[in-house]
Amino acid sequence: MDVSPAGLAADLRRLRRGRGVQAARLGDEVGPALRSLCGVRDTDSHAAVREKLGATLRGWSEELPVDLRVVFVTALALDVDVAGKFLGDRERALAVALRRDVRTIRRRVEEAIDLFAENAAARCGPAEADDWHVERREALVRLDVPQPQCVERWTIVAERDIGDRVRVAVTPPCGPSHAVRVVPFFGVEVAGEQRTSDGLLLDLRLPHALHPGQRHECGLVVTSTAGDGARSHYLYRPERRCESFAVTVRFPAAHVPDAISPVRGSLTTDRETDEDELVVDAVHEAHAAFADLRSGHVYGIRWRPEVPVA
Repeated sequence: MDVSPAGLAADLRRLRRGRGVQAARLGDEVGPALRSLCGVRDTDSHAAVREKLGATLRGWSEELPVDLRVVFVTALALDVDVAGKFLGDRERALAVALRRDVRTIRRRVEEAIDLFAENAAARCGPAEADDWHVERREALVRLDVPQPQCVERWTIVAERDIGDRVRVAVTPPCGPSHAVRVVPFFGVEVAGEQRTSDGLLLDLRLPHALHPGQRHECGLVVTSTAGDGARSHYLYRPERRCESFAVTVRFPAAHVPDAISPVRGSLTTDRETDEDELVVDAVHEAHAAFADLRSGHVYGIRWRPEVPVA
């Protein structure tokens, strides 16, 4: 899936007009870059297109800063009950809610669209999304050490001949992506990296080329080197098919959160219930597991209050 930032931004600007994602005959308004990003097919009904766009755009908008995420979601009418049937109404509602003039809101919408398009295009990469998939991903997040660390273990399966290179996205255990160090644990070398707003895209070199049906296991150690900060969640956003994901978060003994919950789908739509609460075990760890993960959604663990980082 190869998506250009300019093409995706143009499609998003077209989409925001009128009723946005809530428009009738939505499929007629979706451009080629947005179709590729959201997996829209020519045979999809308008309702199916709306569901795919909503899930993908809401999920990927989690990469945006909070202030830009609010205007992005509202401008595109991603929520059914968003204030204002038309773009001008939504912009005016945002201006009132955020205590800014409409021109400022419009500039922020433009900024949000451009940043979303840049992030999405970078994450998509030049390879086809179905050339390989993740059979299993495991993450051990350690917040009980001076520099928070995540040990990742991947099992990938080739769908076709893919050579000896793959691209994966990793999430820092804490802090901004510019303060992250990644070293191979086993099974790969890091051939290149690209920074995104919430993590890194890594080009990994495998020991040998993979052919259809072949599996390969590898591991990475991702360390946040920033000295200060706090963390309230650890999330995995799959870029391609992922059969299973297991995550363990190890908390400092002195800072075990009061409430810990799994995250499934989108942070903007996920709801917590008593049944969702996770229990911390005797060694201060919380565990969650997920199956049949969907591209564009997020999965992981979140907690309250935030855990400070020394």
